[in-house]
Amino acid sequence: MKEYDGLTLEERARVTDIQDLLIERYVEQKEALEVGKKPRAREIDFEIKELRHEIETIKEWATSDLASGNR
Repeated sequence: MKEYDGLTLEERARVTDIQDLLIERYVEQKEALEVGKKPRAREIDFEIKELRHEIETIKEWATSDLASGNR
C-alpha cells in the first residue's frame, strides 16, 4: 500500500474503515439494483462518492503535511 505510506496510524485506520464501508455499500447497491430499487441505488451511489472523497481528503492532508515538514 505505497500510496498510504505517508499516513499516520489513525489515518490508515480510518482509510481501512472507509474501504470496509465502501465494500458494504457496493454490495448494498448491487442488491438494490437487482430488486429494482433504483432510488435507493442512487442514494448509495452518493454515499460511495462521499466515502471516496473522504479517502482523497485524508491522502491530501498527508501529502500537504509531508511537504510542509509536519510529519
